Amino acid sequence: MLLPILIAILSLGIVEGINPHKGLLFSSYFYSFKKRLESYLLPLVITTFYYLLGIIVSLLVIIPHDTISKLVLLNLISTSIIMKVICSSSNFLHYSGSMKPALSNVIKWSLANSIIEMAPIEMIVANYLVNLGFIIFFLSNFVTREIAFYFCKNSIPRKLYLYNIQLMIEIPILILLLIGIILT
Repeated sequence: MLLPILIAILSLGIVEGINPHKGLLFSSYFYSFKKRLESYLLPLVITTFYYLLGIIVSLLVIIPHDTISKLVLLNLISTSIIMKVICSSSNFLHYSGSMKPALSNVIKWSLANSIIEMAPIEMIVANYLVNLGFIIFFLSNFVTREIAFYFCKNSIPRKLYLYNIQLMIEIPILILLLIGIILT
């Protein structure tokens, strides 16, 4: 099961890294400093480290399928949705470290921000709902990204999507996970 998860992570990172001007904000930042190779490798590194924490936590944490666990997960996912909606326009919940264009700084930023933004919660809930939750999570991540990209041409949501990709992806996924917990 770990090989398909690794393939999904790497393919998602490669898809994000094809065009650094339309990908993560850091890719454009690296590209502006004439670090072209790093700008193409950066999405792969960020995607891997961003989800690595969630995968490790969800593999180590075994959650029993009882009412108390369901309520705890429901509260955590609701808090994550509220936090992402309310704090999306500010830097209130965002780690800001060194701006030097180095991959080690990006790894620090990614891990710190994934902890602050409660990213492991998404993986834990996906693992709680289905056994192959990781694959479903990555596929829904990719599909949501592509749908948002194609339907938001020349509009404010498209500009928001290009600026803050994670926000546009995570809120629909979190809402789907919330519905999944309620229905189980």
